[in-house]
Amino acid sequence: GFWGMGDHTRPITAYDGMLQVPLILRQPGRIPEETTSEILVSTYDLMPTVLSYLDLGGQMPKEPESPGRDFSGALSGEPIPWKNEVFYEFENTRAIRTDEWKYIERTPYGPDELYHVSEDPGEETNLIHHLDRRETGKELRARLHEFFDRYADPRYDLWKGGGSKTKLLVFDAKVVEPPFERRQ
Repeated sequence: GFWGMGDHTRPITAYDGMLQVPLILRQPGRIPEETTSEILVSTYDLMPTVLSYLDLGGQMPKEPESPGRDFSGALSGEPIPWKNEVFYEFENTRAIRTDEWKYIERTPYGPDELYHVSEDPGEETNLIHHLDRRETGKELRARLHEFFDRYADPRYDLWKGGGSKTKLLVFDAKVVEPPFERRQ
């Protein structure tokens, strides 16, 4: 990526070097020092976690339905029930990441990718065409589609004919002419 924006490449990437950003939270007296956790969380997990942490868990909006999960127990070092998987989407690229695997899908024409991240943390060997990994790829693809079928806003679901939020924000914005004449 350019200028620290790892997802601004073509094809758009979903590699851990871009996605795996440490989440650091601190509150002396409430979060014990040096508490760490290896759970996978996403930005969609922040709202339910912060609301729960502030004893406002009942204030989580019901609509639209959120995939967010509350990991506030992990902040105090408690073991919490947690399915270690996160989902990612940017323009025409979606991914699912688990402890062991990552599946990346691009619409409409690929290239799609499958990595055994527990054995290949640098995501160097794409296993998408390896016959012995076909079932793993199919299962992750099904989970990816199930997630986005449930949570994606149809207006912006490129997989189902929706438009790109990026194009909407950048290209469909009202053009405002500068208050000076442009040089030729």
